Amino acid sequence: MEAYEYDAFISYSHRDLKWARWLQSKLETLRIPPEADEAFANRRRMKVFRDQTDLNGVEVTESLHRELTASRYLVVVCSPSSASSRWVDDEVAFFTGLGRQDRIVAFIIDGEPDSDKPELECYPPGLRCTDERHLLGANVQEIGRNKAYLKVASLLIGVRFNRLVDREKQRRRRAILTAAATVLVISASTAALVWRNTVISRQNKELVYDGFNAALVSFAQKDVIEPEDFAMIEKSARAGNAYAALLLGDCYGKGWGVEKDDVKAFEWYTRAAEGGDVMGMIALANCYLFGSGTEEDPEEAFSWNMRAAEAGSAEGMLNVAIDYEGGHGTEQDLKAAFEWYKKSAENDYDLAMYNLSRCYRSGIGTEADPEKAFYWMKKLALMDNTEAMYNLGMMYQHGYGTEEDPEEAYAWYRKAADTGDGDALYMTGWCIENHYGIDNPALEWYARAAEAGNADAKQAMARLDNEK
Repeated sequence: MEAYEYDAFISYSHRDLKWARWLQSKLETLRIPPEADEAFANRRRMKVFRDQTDLNGVEVTESLHRELTASRYLVVVCSPSSASSRWVDDEVAFFTGLGRQDRIVAFIIDGEPDSDKPELECYPPGLRCTDERHLLGANVQEIGRNKAYLKVASLLIGVRFNRLVDREKQRRRRAILTAAATVLVISASTAALVWRNTVISRQNKELVYDGFNAALVSFAQKDVIEPEDFAMIEKSARAGNAYAALLLGDCYGKGWGVEKDDVKAFEWYTRAAEGGDVMGMIALANCYLFGSGTEEDPEEAFSWNMRAAEAGSAEGMLNVAIDYEGGHGTEQDLKAAFEWYKKSAENDYDLAMYNLSRCYRSGIGTEADPEKAFYWMKKLALMDNTEAMYNLGMMYQHGYGTEEDPEEAYAWYRKAADTGDGDALYMTGWCIENHYGIDNPALEWYARAAEAGNADAKQAMARLDNEK
């Protein structure tokens, strides 16, 4: 495989600078899954080039051509501004001249592609349709900026879009863990709270916890942390409450109730982790992994992930498994990776279930075992994971780890299709066209109508049964 210095080159009009910076940041901080294209073996992040010059002079152009040549993909931030930029069009033309026109990805932020109205056109001349070629890319206006960036990322790293969407959902659930945990903290007994925070003195613990709980109640009700809530959380964190320290780190890391400050976020995550909070350990590991608020240090990241795992965190176990599989911060050990995936999956962590099934399917760290691969994929599919539902349909269709079952294959393709998964929508159509697992699709709809209380649906179902 041809080696490139950059995974992508971002071309943009300087009027769209904020968008280009945002996209570069999102792509470079995306944690690359183990199943990514082989070009990303033993890598955690992408390397993206974004021009930061004023685009003036011959020397600059020659330099940009070198960077374009060293890039696997060209990502074009598309808008009416970039459509009228000769520099953007020159970069498109040069990249096309390298024979890589099939690696140009459009990231549409405004306007319309191939528009009849010049003022709305968002493609530079080199991207406008002159044939039936379908340009890869995503439109922020149609699916939102987060899904659009994930769509671009999926093309760059060779991972299915819905796989990245599922991972992002998991990340967001972790990011709002503080809100979800509010009820648990508030309903916990005073004794349990004191047990977690024995360092708090008798004189101030009652006041501190009353204030901390009040801040959490406020957060739960408003779904936002106000400055006064922040002050209460800070007071409890300074008094030694490890969970409050974690929440304070989140406040600084995300700008909740205070100005965003990655260095202070790192400091409070450190206090939370050292105070025994497992989510604090994972947050601290991420700081070391991505160099957020501190120097990048894969070994420290692995160390804190391991502490979280040994403390019983299913997410920590997953992270340790990923580190062992990729050799990040530790020596590569596929057997250890498999064991930690297994431990995490047995604690019902969904991403671990997916990876454990993958290990059994491909013989990673263990002997290949189709039946166990099927077992874990089905367990994850029953948790409404789109990727698992689609894969389970394939397993039933091809008899992998189970008997071939056309009806089950169709049923799982259909469930995945109902979430909007493109591949599942296609396979559902294929099943219907080829009468695979379904004789008459009308029966399914009549059955759903009957369940919804439609009186005529049962008669229609009976009529179709008699026609068989």
